Amino acid sequence: MLKRKFIFALAFVLTLVLASMSFAHPGKLDANGGHVDKETGEYHYHKGPNALQSLEIRRNTVYKAKIERVVDGDTAIISFIFDDGSKYLKERVRFIGVNTPETVHPNKPVEYYGKEASNFTKKELTDQTVWLQTDVEVKDRYGRMLAYVWLKEPTREELDSEEAIRAYMFNAKLLLDGYAQLMTVQPNSRYSNLFVHFQREARQESRGLWSEEK
Repeated sequence: MLKRKFIFALAFVLTLVLASMSFAHPGKLDANGGHVDKETGEYHYHKGPNALQSLEIRRNTVYKAKIERVVDGDTAIISFIFDDGSKYLKERVRFIGVNTPETVHPNKPVEYYGKEASNFTKKELTDQTVWLQTDVEVKDRYGRMLAYVWLKEPTREELDSEEAIRAYMFNAKLLLDGYAQLMTVQPNSRYSNLFVHFQREARQESRGLWSEEK
């Protein structure tokens, strides 16, 4: 009887181990470019055309990405970087909370300080790995992803740290260095109060596009 109970107990433990293994990250992607998610147990794709259906951009989430091309001072083309190192899923990203002078608008001339802002973004972001933080709305009416662009992966504490935002968030740098003006579009306003302060600081110090005022 004891031997039979031991066998049943051992079989139960083995079943639990095998079940947990089936939900773990396999370490490598299969031939289709997918794997079982270790947290949800769901199968999803990380690369190839199937990945187009597997990534749902979520609010208040941080994504690792590569800047493929800078469009102008506040817009870029990115590819998401997946946990196996592969890149796919290109998106046009509009930086939240800022507006740089126009340089590529089809119906508007190049605006004052537009080239400087565009060149600054190209210099700082081209070919760089960044972390994109979403807010309440993840896309605008033109289908562009909306994001705060971090130059390093932010910790939970840094997401609410003015010191870290000043040092590592590119949207903030655009305002602080006078390459952009504040543009708050609700409901994406997580950092709007800070951004007001950053623009006021740049204006008082006559930085960038504000230098013409004096």
